[in-house]
Amino acid sequence: MTIERKIRLLVALLFLIFLQKIWAIVEKAKNNGDIYIVSEETFLRNHHGLIPKESTTTEPTESSTNRNVNPDLIDFNAVISMCNSSFSIPMDYYITFNTTAELPNVEDKTGMCFIRCFYEKSRILENWQLNRTRIQMNIWPATGDTIEVCQNEGAKEKNPCVRAYAIGKCLTIRALVDAPSKPN
Repeated sequence: MTIERKIRLLVALLFLIFLQKIWAIVEKAKNNGDIYIVSEETFLRNHHGLIPKESTTTEPTESSTNRNVNPDLIDFNAVISMCNSSFSIPMDYYITFNTTAELPNVEDKTGMCFIRCFYEKSRILENWQLNRTRIQMNIWPATGDTIEVCQNEGAKEKNPCVRAYAIGKCLTIRALVDAPSKPN
């Protein structure tokens, strides 16, 4: 194989990696097991009445870009981007975790550390305490003893990434079972 061919293959591979990153950003909200919100504006309009129904535009509105609307709203794109810069995982890991509560690879702790980063940076998990308000406002209306049970998952685990993964698994399993059966 010539050096020119190797360079072309390397450029093609880098281009595919770049396209995968772009695809991950664009497709993040699709096929997500109805756990994470698809659009902040739609979520606010449908669940909290914070944006009037007439306010459907393709351009960001003052309400959807101003984080002062409610400090408990999570900018999922910003948190995912921040955590992916330190703990980069493929898009199919998100989808798998959000639909099965499992990561495809648990030997490599990167996915678990991404989950820890996500929960901590979004302030869903602070000092190993789950924030019920942020969970109910941004993910799903957690009911019953979900918060209490899930925040105690992995309590004896010494690795904080593994502990956060245990908490995330518990939340996701309960969301998969509970959220689809509850009216919004």
